[in-house]
Amino acid sequence: MARPCKNVKLQHDRSLDNDEAALRLSNENKLKGDAAQLRPPKYMTTAQKKIFRYIVKNLEAAEILGNLDVYVLSECSICIDRMQEIERTINEAGSIIPSLVRLKETYTKAFFRYCNELSLSPQSRAKLANINLQASNEENPLIKALMDDE
Repeated sequence: MARPCKNVKLQHDRSLDNDEAALRLSNENKLKGDAAQLRPPKYMTTAQKKIFRYIVKNLEAAEILGNLDVYVLSECSICIDRMQEIERTINEAGSIIPSLVRLKETYTKAFFRYCNELSLSPQSRAKLANINLQASNEENPLIKALMDDE
C-alpha cells in the first residue's frame, strides 16, 4: 500500500528538488488557510476546550495548523477527554469494567490516529525538529558553502 502524502515541511528526505518543494509548500499554505480561527467549537465542554487550546498552543511554533484543522483538533480533544473520563471511572470503581475497557481501547486507537494527523507523537516532533534544523542550516550561507565543498 502506498504511503500517504506528507506535508512538505514534514518531509525529511531529499526526493524533492528546491523548486518542487517551494511550489508544494506554496500550494499547501494556500490550502491550509489562515490559522486565525483556531478556536474550539461552542458545543465542546470546558475540559475539551481546555485540551483543544493546549494542543493549539503547543503546536503554534510548528506552524502546521490551519483553520481547517479545527475539526481534527475537536475530535482529538473530545477523544482525550473521554479517555480520561473512562480512566477516572475505572479508578473510582476499583475494578476493571470490561465494557469501559473496550470503550477505552476504541478511543485509544482513535487517539493514535489523531496523533499521527496532528504530529503529536514524540517521533513526529523529533522529525519536525530535524527538518527545521536542516532548513535553518540550508539558509545559513556559511553552512551552505561548506556543504557545497563536500
